[in-house]
Amino acid sequence: MKNSKMRLIKILSLIGMLALCLLLTGCVVPPEDVNANGGYVVTDGDLPFQSLNPTITGTPYTPPTSTPVPTSTPTQYPPVYATATPTSSPLPGVTPVQSTPQIIIGISTPTPQADATTTLKKGSSGKEVERMQQRLKELGYLKGSVDGDFGDATEAAVEAFQAQNGLTVDGKAGPATLAKLYSSSARRAPTTVVTNTPRATSTPFTSYKKGDSGPEIKRMQQRLKDLGYLKGSADGDFGDATEAAVRAFQANNGLTVDGKAGSATLNKLYSSSAKRAPSDPTRTPKPTATPTPRATATPRAESLDYYLQLGSSGTRVRTLQNRLIQLGWLEGTADGKYGPATEYAVKAFQDRYSSLWKDGIAGPDTLKLLYGAGAASAKTPASSLGMTLEPGDNGPAVTAMQKRLKELGYYKSSADGDFGNVTKSAVIAFQKANGLTADGRATTATLNKLYSADARDASYYEDDANARDEEDTDYDNDDPVAPEDSGDVTVGGYTTLRWGDTGPEVKKLQQALKNRGYYSGKLDSTFGSGVYAGVKAFQKQYGLKVDGIAGPATQMLLYNSSAPSSDTNTSLQKGSSGTKVRNLQYVLYELGYYDGPISGQYDTATVNAVRSFQSSNGLTPVDGVAGPKTLRVLYSGNAVPASAASSSSHDTLSKGSKGTAVVELQESLYNLGYLSEVTGEYDNATVEAVKNFQRRNGLSATGKADNETQRVLYSGSAKPAW
Repeated sequence: MKNSKMRLIKILSLIGMLALCLLLTGCVVPPEDVNANGGYVVTDGDLPFQSLNPTITGTPYTPPTSTPVPTSTPTQYPPVYATATPTSSPLPGVTPVQSTPQIIIGISTPTPQADATTTLKKGSSGKEVERMQQRLKELGYLKGSVDGDFGDATEAAVEAFQAQNGLTVDGKAGPATLAKLYSSSARRAPTTVVTNTPRATSTPFTSYKKGDSGPEIKRMQQRLKDLGYLKGSADGDFGDATEAAVRAFQANNGLTVDGKAGSATLNKLYSSSAKRAPSDPTRTPKPTATPTPRATATPRAESLDYYLQLGSSGTRVRTLQNRLIQLGWLEGTADGKYGPATEYAVKAFQDRYSSLWKDGIAGPDTLKLLYGAGAASAKTPASSLGMTLEPGDNGPAVTAMQKRLKELGYYKSSADGDFGNVTKSAVIAFQKANGLTADGRATTATLNKLYSADARDASYYEDDANARDEEDTDYDNDDPVAPEDSGDVTVGGYTTLRWGDTGPEVKKLQQALKNRGYYSGKLDSTFGSGVYAGVKAFQKQYGLKVDGIAGPATQMLLYNSSAPSSDTNTSLQKGSSGTKVRNLQYVLYELGYYDGPISGQYDTATVNAVRSFQSSNGLTPVDGVAGPKTLRVLYSGNAVPASAASSSSHDTLSKGSKGTAVVELQESLYNLGYLSEVTGEYDNATVEAVKNFQRRNGLSATGKADNETQRVLYSGSAKPAW
């Protein structure tokens, strides 16, 4: 009996072992459940019991060195779970039990599977980001905390991982990046992570601009080269190519596009979030598309491979106009027609960039800067679309019109945005010279002609007697070309006389003009059209401002005498104010050195005008200070006007020159924003400053300060760097 029981126990044990083997044999997955990468695909519907969801842990995957052994702790990314299932012919009496423990089988695959739809990028957050950060930290790419927020540090770590592992470097953790990251073949970060980002220095960034040189410039150039913006050599000299590269970097990174490397630009340049140049080969190119106008969007830079110019029309032109209006270069409503106003606005925009041709044609280079995030904006429009401006109007459109009239020589006052009598007179003069209805109203026809390339300037305006008689009522006794707020200026006993004045001073003026052959009318003590014409003829002959106003300088020359010394026993300089400054400004205006408002404030424009006067009249030092010596010459009848000074000679200055002349040159360049330091030596920075000045003012960019360059520089009307 005892032997029978032992035999039964052995048989049952054997049956149990056989059943277990059969259960294990049932773990084989059919071929159709194997995916393309060799991994198993097991669904809950295939299992007799609930399966576990695969999870990605923070433990790096280690490939097995021998036959996988079942274990309860998965060590790969991600683990694959399988369960025991009955065979097709189960043993009689053997029933699968739901509580049978799960058997975990380690699957060795070259690349563990990741979610094919997941893309983590800057701004993402959550558990998936946290897992990714943990893995990046384990591999040595992330130094910060694991917080589940995809920020700058995480983006930089992803970029470093991608670069080290031969992936597209875009800072986004897509399926390919995640699969590589969680694989056993993921490369760890070097002891020192190889990146193109220079380490920050302990010295705060300063500001660099064209003309600067040195090791910091070279370092900046190298970084621009690394990011694909600079194609030339890193030579340590901040020249045209470097400025263009800085502008391109600023535009692509949402910074103010001014070509100067200030602290904001440098901080972004050396940061891990600095965007590479769009054409960089390490980035996946984006497909081009025709820009679709939107209320707040602009066309994508990659698609701007077309040209818009005078005569163009359509959706692209309307988009262009809306962008110009948005940036303040154009006034009015976009009409989709590329007319003179649009062309003029484009020219004004191009004028802000030394890398662009000022041709009014909106080509790829212009459009990329115009639609860039850091496109230059304007405080007042350059031109206006489809509107009519009338006396009494005010605003940016009037300011734009006044500026254009000033360019053409019809308007001499400041562009203040108020359409008054002086502006009306200028409009009438322009209309007469260009064959338009001379009503003083700036209609669409007048504005289109005004902003066109063939608009006639003031030299075409024939000031015959009939025209002056007609203007007498239009001007309403207000000077058509007088400087803003000139008032009754009195210098050295000479009081300004203008159209409509009467009295003994006017009679004296008539007599002097008659004696010199400039007036043939009656001595009736009335300033009328004949006196006006005589004064203008005299001013033209002597190189004064031809405005028909007998101011102090005009009378000094006319009466051929010197001014009393009462106004010359003083010294005026920047910051001074009052009547003497007003007198100074008006005489400088008459002599052609000053074209600003007669405000009585000794500002930068006045300093530059005085410097120009001193240079043209052989006065030293050329410091912009109106001292006794300068004032005596200014208020004499022998002052050389700006027009006559144009033929004066200046010795050519070049690299290596030194002395007072160089100091005067550098001070003028400094005041106009081209130079950051006055050294007294014509160095590399001065050469670059002169080149920039020459380009900005339409001169040949040689870097040498020849006679023509100095003449323009000291003329008082030189264009500043800004």
